[in-house]
Amino acid sequence: GALELRKDWNDLREIAGRVASAARRRGALQRIDVSLPSDIPLVHADAILIEQAMSNIIGNAVAHTSPGARVAVTAEIGEFDIHLIVTDDGPGIGPDLLPRVFDKFVSAPAEADRGERTGLGLSIAKGIMEAHGGAVIVESPPPGLAKGTRVTLRFPKVEPPA
Repeated sequence: GALELRKDWNDLREIAGRVASAARRRGALQRIDVSLPSDIPLVHADAILIEQAMSNIIGNAVAHTSPGARVAVTAEIGEFDIHLIVTDDGPGIGPDLLPRVFDKFVSAPAEADRGERTGLGLSIAKGIMEAHGGAVIVESPPPGLAKGTRVTLRFPKVEPPA
């Protein structure tokens, strides 16, 4: 309830592209692929906060995977919601840490840790998504895979006014 949302209609393809480009400019050595459907509906959200949530998640993927790893940003459009999915092929989150990933100040050792990690990224992303009526889901390993992590940002599907 502490966030003041400035909602407008936003294209997740644009936001995901900006976040991926920013990660590359900051020196990410991973391959960051953004592949969202052209017909993905607009989301009614605060673009700055959604960009922050996505940046936190992609930043985690970059920090916890080795150079050359793949980070894929995809989406699924459901009947009632839109899922923006960030999947990496890194080592994944250990079973001891997975239940606590949204706790403040919880962080696993990072491949690219330069003393910049606070353990707040997923907690902040969760708060942002919940303020928008959505959620964050973390799976590690993702279903059907032996390793890696999948983080899903779930947005409520809202029709723009006619």
